[in-house]
Amino acid sequence: MALPQPIQNYRKQYRKIKLFQDISSVLHWDSEVMMPEEGREYRSSQIAAVAELTHEWMTDKSFLKQIQDAKHSIQELPEPERVLWNRELEILMEEKEKADKLPSEFVAEFAKLTNLAHAEWAEAKKEKNFKLFSNRLEELVNLSKKQADYFGYTTEPYDALLDHYEKDAKANQIQSLFSDLKKSLIPIVASAPKFENPFPKAISVEKQTKFCNRLPSILGLTSKESRLDTSNHPFSTSLGKGDKRITTRYSESDPLSSIFGVLHETGHSLYESGLSQMPDWPNPLTEYLSLGIHESQSRLWENQVGRSLPFWEFMYPILLNDFEISESELPFKRLYKYINSTEKTKIRVEADQVTYNLHIILRFEIERDLINGKIKVKDLPEIWNSKMKESFGLTIENDAEGVLQDIHWPMGAFGYFPTYTLGNIFGAQFFRKFKEEYPDSHNKFSAKGDFSDLLSWLRKNIHSKGKIVSIENLVLEATGEPANAKYLISYLEDKVKEVSILN
Repeated sequence: MALPQPIQNYRKQYRKIKLFQDISSVLHWDSEVMMPEEGREYRSSQIAAVAELTHEWMTDKSFLKQIQDAKHSIQELPEPERVLWNRELEILMEEKEKADKLPSEFVAEFAKLTNLAHAEWAEAKKEKNFKLFSNRLEELVNLSKKQADYFGYTTEPYDALLDHYEKDAKANQIQSLFSDLKKSLIPIVASAPKFENPFPKAISVEKQTKFCNRLPSILGLTSKESRLDTSNHPFSTSLGKGDKRITTRYSESDPLSSIFGVLHETGHSLYESGLSQMPDWPNPLTEYLSLGIHESQSRLWENQVGRSLPFWEFMYPILLNDFEISESELPFKRLYKYINSTEKTKIRVEADQVTYNLHIILRFEIERDLINGKIKVKDLPEIWNSKMKESFGLTIENDAEGVLQDIHWPMGAFGYFPTYTLGNIFGAQFFRKFKEEYPDSHNKFSAKGDFSDLLSWLRKNIHSKGKIVSIENLVLEATGEPANAKYLISYLEDKVKEVSILN
């Protein structure tokens, strides 16, 4: 049955907008991975132009008319189809209403500024000097506050930015959740063992790259639809159907940094790949549901899979071969203990799975106060260092290992950080349910490196849902109960016990 013409008209315009958003993703990816340094300023103008153009298309009154006509025409369709179409148009109208609140010139300014900010942040980090970036960050904070004002809020400005990443989330609710989680984490951190780096020698980037290039396809993301590159900060992005990009960074003294960067970003790309396999892609229902759900996919593959005994039983001989290390030089148990070691560290992306959430809580508290006007940009290094001392007992030696370590604020992504911990909570709960349904999955993991059952479960219960249901209903339908941090706590407690008794 052919779709009514108004629906076809609306879909055509939507897909043009989506196409140019993917073009913008190509420009962003290139600017982080391959673009010559001198191209930064002009590239920022290109990105700003595309952002302004797509925003104008989204906010155009003719597009609103197309949506309204489409909504009227779906009354002709059978009820099951009508329900889905109503949901699709509802999601789109929410996005459009949010876009309508932002002037096009603001969108262009924000896109240009964040692209310029990246290079300045990278230079400031290289020089370990926050002052080289503080003025630009001040501009980004002011623009983000203005964005919050445009969106509107009832309690605090930070809520408006948080909602951009996790719909309907509120800072006071996140604060309560994180406070309870922190209380549970403290005794786990205190009891968790620390193990020394077992690598007997530096591992070249070439050898690490060989090993890391294997990982996406082993998890289920083939080289035909993805590629792995290097960047200052690991990230993944979707450039369209069949084109997922992953980056990592390398440390010759600790190759686990690159390995877990790839595992994390592959999780993101597997989710995007699953979304693009939904019927009638692209449409508003085939977008990711929330960043918390997105992060649940990356954190699940990174931690529940990537730090598991079955995973390393399979990968260990491959690693020895690629790294050209003997078993006597790198005994399995020493490697596995180190993979699951718990140690307070200054750097978030190098943090173990137990202390990681403490890093997120620290950032959440700082950026919330920053957006709400309780602290100033110029005071960030001092505030950051003080909180690191309070939460971790660590002394920050320079800005690169402190306030400048993350890319999120240069991206203008205030409100993003809490989604990592939400993702940890969702991911642990999803994995627990998967293991209940596939109790022998660990055998396929360790014997064959076969993760197809897990990927199929995620495709069915998470990826194929897109935005069809709410966050709450997605978790409820996938696991049989509402989101609950008890599974994350249980997983971490079990992991600490496992490595503590491993001989």
